[in-house]
Amino acid sequence: MGGAVRKVKKAVKKAVKFVDKKVVEPLERPVKKVVKTVDKAVVEPLERPVKAVAKGVVNVAEEAFEEIIEKPVKKVAAETFDIVMNTDKEERRAMLGDAPPPEPEVTPEITPEIVPDETIMASKSRRRSPGKRSGQAGTLLEGYGSLYRGGSSKSPTGGA
Repeated sequence: MGGAVRKVKKAVKKAVKFVDKKVVEPLERPVKKVVKTVDKAVVEPLERPVKAVAKGVVNVAEEAFEEIIEKPVKKVAAETFDIVMNTDKEERRAMLGDAPPPEPEVTPEITPEIVPDETIMASKSRRRSPGKRSGQAGTLLEGYGSLYRGGSSKSPTGGA
């Protein structure tokens, strides 16, 4: 029974594709062309001045907000703060962090002159003697390890 449903769905999809290609697309192409032409000829020229006017209105609104609301409110808030805290303009700016940081006092740089000792410091660490090698592995009977290894072919004295 499930196979019949699949076959019906497949047939319906096939029919829809056929109708879409033969009927809808030929009717759709000229409509899209007309819409594109109308968009270029009518909508775009009307759209440009509307955008310009909207931008101008936004600029005027921003200026009005700044002049009518923002500046007077800042001024009243600053005066109120000065009265309540009993400060003046410079003190308020220093308290709120608006003032530029004060310039540091310029002083000549004085560094103490250190004279190094002429004695050579002896190393306190132990040094390896040339007779010891690290990495010994194996036993003497087996003949393994770094003691029995031949010289390196890259060494200047040559090797085996």
